[in-house]
Formats: sequence, C-alpha cells, structure tokens
Amino acid sequence: MTEAASVMHKHSFFDSLWARLIAALVAIGGIALFFAANQAVLFGSDAPTAGAANGAYQQCLDERLAAVDNLAREAGFTVKQRQLAEVRAAETCRNLGAAQ
Repeated sequence: MTEAASVMHKHSFFDSLWARLIAALVAIGGIALFFAANQAVLFGSDAPTAGAANGAYQQCLDERLAAVDNLAREAGFTVKQRQLAEVRAAETCRNLGAAQ
C-alpha cells in the first residue's frame, strides 16, 4: 500500500516551478503581442484624419453611384432596383472605408 501511495503523490511536470515559469512567459508574450498588434488603436496613430476618410468615402460613393446610373440606364432598372443598388453602393463604400 505504501508503494501505491508513493506513486499517487508523484508530482507531474505541470505541478513544477518550470511549468509555471513557462506559463507566465507565454502569458507575458501574448500580452506583448496583443499590444504590438493593436498599438495604433490603443495609443493613437498617425492615421489620416476623419476628414480624409470622409473624402475617400465620398469619392468611392460618387464613383459607385455613377456606375449605378449607367447600369440603370442600360439595363432599365425599376425604381426599387435602383434604390437597392444605391444602398449596396453606400454599404460597399462604408465597408471599404472601415477596412482601411
């Protein structure tokens, strides 16, 4: 019985000081990686101002609405089809602006 009791009390690597040290280093590395990847969001950046972003959005929207006008003339869109195409154009430009 004493041999079985001694086997049950044998410590695994996961209970050792080395395992805890490795886990702490992995956690610190993960936090450092998070801060490095999100530095612009967390600490501000030299990104273009909101006015420049609005200008890019407006340019995109103007181009897409012109394409919708041409397509509507050529394909003979109904009013609902044209409105849907305009909404999709605005959403596309908004998503492109958010991705940048």
